[in-house]
Amino acid sequence: MKVIKFPTIIITVCLIVGILVSNQVKPTVYLGLLIVSAILIPFSILYFLLRKNLKFRLSFGIFSYLLAFAVGFLLFAIHYPKNQDSHYSNLGFDSSNKNIVKGIVSEKLKPNQFSFKYFMEVESVNQEQTKGKLLLILNKKGVLKEFEIGDEIIVNAIIKPIIRPHNPYQFNYAAYLEKKDVFDQLYLENNNYSLVGKKENLNSFLEKTRSKVVTLFEKENIPTERINIMKALFLGQRQNIEEETITNYSKSGAIHILAISGLHIGILLYFFKALLKPLERIKYGSIITPILLVVILWSFALLSGLSASVVRAVTMFTFVSIGMYINRETNIYNTLGSSILILLLFKPNFIFDVGFQLSYCAVFAIVAIQPLLSKIWVPKNKILSYFYDILTVSFAAQIGVLPLSIYYFHQFPGLFFVTNLVIIPLLTVILVTGIVAILLSSLGIYLSFLIKLLSELIGFMNKYVEIVSSFEQFIIKDIPFNYYILLASLIVIVCTFHCFKKPTPIRIIWCLVSIFIFQISIIGSIIIHKNQNEFIIFQYPKSTILASKENNSIVLHSNDSLVNSNYVIKNYIQNNFGRIDSVSRLQNVYWVNKTKILVIDEKGIYKLPQKPEIVLLTQSPKINLERLIVELNPQVIIADGSNYKSLITAWKMTCLQKNIPFHSTSEKGYYRIHLD
Repeated sequence: MKVIKFPTIIITVCLIVGILVSNQVKPTVYLGLLIVSAILIPFSILYFLLRKNLKFRLSFGIFSYLLAFAVGFLLFAIHYPKNQDSHYSNLGFDSSNKNIVKGIVSEKLKPNQFSFKYFMEVESVNQEQTKGKLLLILNKKGVLKEFEIGDEIIVNAIIKPIIRPHNPYQFNYAAYLEKKDVFDQLYLENNNYSLVGKKENLNSFLEKTRSKVVTLFEKENIPTERINIMKALFLGQRQNIEEETITNYSKSGAIHILAISGLHIGILLYFFKALLKPLERIKYGSIITPILLVVILWSFALLSGLSASVVRAVTMFTFVSIGMYINRETNIYNTLGSSILILLLFKPNFIFDVGFQLSYCAVFAIVAIQPLLSKIWVPKNKILSYFYDILTVSFAAQIGVLPLSIYYFHQFPGLFFVTNLVIIPLLTVILVTGIVAILLSSLGIYLSFLIKLLSELIGFMNKYVEIVSSFEQFIIKDIPFNYYILLASLIVIVCTFHCFKKPTPIRIIWCLVSIFIFQISIIGSIIIHKNQNEFIIFQYPKSTILASKENNSIVLHSNDSLVNSNYVIKNYIQNNFGRIDSVSRLQNVYWVNKTKILVIDEKGIYKLPQKPEIVLLTQSPKINLERLIVELNPQVIIADGSNYKSLITAWKMTCLQKNIPFHSTSEKGYYRIHLD
């Protein structure tokens, strides 16, 4: 007897909530097991009672959802690296001194101007076997060769925590890496490391395979810019794409093209389905074909590095491809829910991946909203119908990702539909051409014209994106959008969809209520930030930036003429729902809440009739700090990011000896004085 059927999507939502709560609490595995056991007992009792009497259906349903929540709570605790005894953080090593760390390079990251970056799987610390993941930062100076995936290295360095944000509302790189199970970093410089061998594993094998594919692309002297796009589309390697190209794709609303996701996997699925169609005519063809499709999709996922978006898309389309051949009508929402559920059971941290979130929001929106949009107009011409379908799919996807996109990137590309009308058909041709070239090459057949065609198609795509992105007047930038507005906007989308799908009085009321909640979230956010008046000393290398905020008006103080466009200031303004009222040059004295702040610059002048409570040291002034402390007797001394590190270290020691609080923004981050 089937007791009750639960929509997979609701179970999945409860599991996600459990993971999110566990991420905030960081519980032990023991606590997670205790909670699961406490819910599992009444759940089991209700299960057997429900078999005899359906009056327990509601209670059983509630405990089913609670159990899904508890399982999510436990899953995060089990997968959290620091809860594992074998993790290097539980060895009790001295974090203030150098440690001998041995490990294997597992992934290449996007380099910056000064250093290469990698992930390293730890094998041992101070010759004690352990596990974990570290961020490697290799100074480019004097480096003859980059590391390759599979390289085994030994490092003698301090295991340092990843730096937290030094300014308000700044991107938290440490929290981002924590979701990838990376908590600490090693700086490699001055020969404090050595390459001791090469470990042949799956990662190194796949890297060799990717190198062969790259060699295939490089045979025809294709411009580097185009090769980097090929590597992104077929190998999932975006780290070498130029910043200008990424900016163009972002402004035009086509940035999703550069990350392998559901769109790419869907195109490949239907291409290979058409290619394997003759197999359906033979005996057991309906079994062989889906198996081959699944193998092909997962092979592509392995080749492209098993990123969150790729794994998500391949998992989802694995369900879809199997459903195609078992002659069974599947509920697409439950199919999507099942793919999320399976992914999160194996890797709960996927839920924090931005690409993962955007991909699923886009797919859910396409499935739910696109059929409604397609009914507005039904073109009789097949070509018109094809492009209209692309247009409705683009609009539906954009509606789905709009709240998250604005929340993370604070901008909206107004010409996204113009971009996608050309890019989506073009991407289909590019992917098919590239995959055919790669497959033929693996069979020893090299067709030069296919690679040249692929290069020209990508060149055209880049040029089209560049033209669309040049219309900057259609790009809405610097949109203030916080967590509360995000939740409210998602509620509006869900309620509006249900209202349009089947208008009823209760659904119309819920739609109006959701819009009211959205308005309240915006007004409330503005009022809250309006009442937070403050004076900020920012951390910025080689520059001094101060800001005084009263209501929603922000006055900047800096000698930098381009301070308005500074990313630190942009983040501050966006998240404060504020505006720049004026920009003035730095003064020597500021009065903040009856507190006198003396700014000492490179001139080193500080003779004043009245003693200040706070001294701000900027631009590395040549002063005798001991004498200054005796003469001025300040309550706090602050050194911002414009000073030399050697001077900051010396000032810190002096203040320690004189028992004066010392705040270095390069170490502790920005300094805030509340004006309330």
